[in-house]
Amino acid sequence: MQASSFEYRHRYLVHGLIYTLGFAAPWHLPGWTFLQNQSCLFLLSNKLALPMYQHFALYWNSAIAVALVLAAAGAWLRTWGAAYLGATTVHRGGMEGDRVIANGPYRYTRNPLYLGTILNTLALAWLMRPEAAALTTVLIVLVQYRLIGREEPFLAEQMGQVYASYKQSVPRLLPTVHPLASSANARPDWRQGMLSELYVVGCAASFAVFGWTTGFSWETNVLHLLQGIVVSLGISVAARAFIPRSQF
Repeated sequence: MQASSFEYRHRYLVHGLIYTLGFAAPWHLPGWTFLQNQSCLFLLSNKLALPMYQHFALYWNSAIAVALVLAAAGAWLRTWGAAYLGATTVHRGGMEGDRVIANGPYRYTRNPLYLGTILNTLALAWLMRPEAAALTTVLIVLVQYRLIGREEPFLAEQMGQVYASYKQSVPRLLPTVHPLASSANARPDWRQGMLSELYVVGCAASFAVFGWTTGFSWETNVLHLLQGIVVSLGISVAARAFIPRSQF
């Protein structure tokens, strides 16, 4: 299962199209008309609050807490990983295989950036309708494995036994509790990490700032969350102008 050259080079566009499908597609399955324009977040909170609509805000905020943990974990993993790779490498259209990164999150999982994307998607799925959330999550996970499938043979060819040893020691995606690779003592560049990952950081911040409710203002909460996510995306796109392009 390997991504095509076009798919890899335009991976951010592919992700964007999948998220657009999840949020904007006219989902309308037979017998599911009552779900129209209603998010997983609202449906779960509403279901738990029935029949007396008691403690709706408690259930909503509990669900927001779960989404926030997922979004924050995804943002942390991607920022931590990008701090070692550099923003230029993360956003490069092609692949680079001149060294093995065995620092930071790469001591626990070989693909912290892709794992971070999956966690971020699980958080965003709370704002989608159930069937859209399920489809989006499946497609995003599939894309991550296809991207990994393209990178691994390239890295194995470029670095040979060095990468083979690293690959054998560290799991592909699901992280371990303890580090399994010796650190190369490289220092993270947190400025590069933040510059690269403003979008996922903004998503986590949006859940933290706009997610909570004290009553039945869920529509306003969802609207503000979506606005925060869109603004974060816009800032991230604008920030790409500050990423060095000499090696892009």
